[in-house]
Amino acid sequence: LAFESSLGDCSFSSQQQMNMNAEQLIKQSLFKVWHTEEMLDLFAWIKDTQSCQSPLTFTGIDIQPSSKESITSKTLCSIFSHIEEAYGNEIMDLEKKMLDEYVNSYNTTSKKEKKIKCKDMQKRYKSFSLLLEENHTRLQEYFDRKSLLLAERVLQNRDTLLEMISSNFMKSIKIRNKAMADNIVWLIKEIYKGEKVIIWAHNSHIAKKMQGLIGFKSTFSYVPSEIKRNSYSIGLFMHTGSAAENNRSIYEVQNPEKDSIEFRMQKIGYDVSFLDISNQYKVSENNWLFKYTYTMNEGKDISLIKPSACYDGLITCSKTRPPNYLSL
Repeated sequence: LAFESSLGDCSFSSQQQMNMNAEQLIKQSLFKVWHTEEMLDLFAWIKDTQSCQSPLTFTGIDIQPSSKESITSKTLCSIFSHIEEAYGNEIMDLEKKMLDEYVNSYNTTSKKEKKIKCKDMQKRYKSFSLLLEENHTRLQEYFDRKSLLLAERVLQNRDTLLEMISSNFMKSIKIRNKAMADNIVWLIKEIYKGEKVIIWAHNSHIAKKMQGLIGFKSTFSYVPSEIKRNSYSIGLFMHTGSAAENNRSIYEVQNPEKDSIEFRMQKIGYDVSFLDISNQYKVSENNWLFKYTYTMNEGKDISLIKPSACYDGLITCSKTRPPNYLSL
């Protein structure tokens, strides 16, 4: 199960989950938008499956840090300390500087100064990647293959994250979406080869083919055709009710157009409706699936998408409410 959260924070938390309860596990791995009571049962179940023959493993796809607990930083420190204690201290210092730059990236007064800082940190992360490669055999005495592969990937992600931080808004979105797609491919081919992978992310990320109105492509648009053909993407929509922003502020869902996806789906009459569109053939009754159709992005903004090009299935909730959040 791959969340739209940090690949490092999720993966390393998953490896150490038996030392945490469900709430600690959520807060140590996922973005705050996922810190809800509704997620507790899922993570308790994930923990319970670890004693099964086929446990459910969770990970992340994002290059951005998602937890203030800094489990990724601590794990990198542990790995490099096994080469030399000074390297552990150095990577921890670098991680703190990177996280500070990430948190305050929009407060930097000088773009030139920000680029210089990021370039310097990118060089340092590349040197740690080389150091990890040179000491790989030695480190295998202390860490398993998966942990070392994850560390290598995280260092690459840090380099890309710094490139994102130092870029303008439009370019940073493209960098992040492409990087998340690369992480998806890497997870499927390197870590979970032959396994079923579920990706839980925003509609605009898991859409198979979507060009945003302001010019950037969805994450899944960058994924190779082979993976797209073997995947089933489900778009989630809401007709009425209320929802919450990432900062937990509540807003009312705007009434969609009569020709919208939400309006058409809720006419079926169920609280939650599902429509499989993966094998639909175009006829007059389903013409809306194959042309640009209105939808309310996040229940707020009118958008136009071709449903059949973006998704294999559609789920619509007739009325929604915000989640019950855990304390910060």
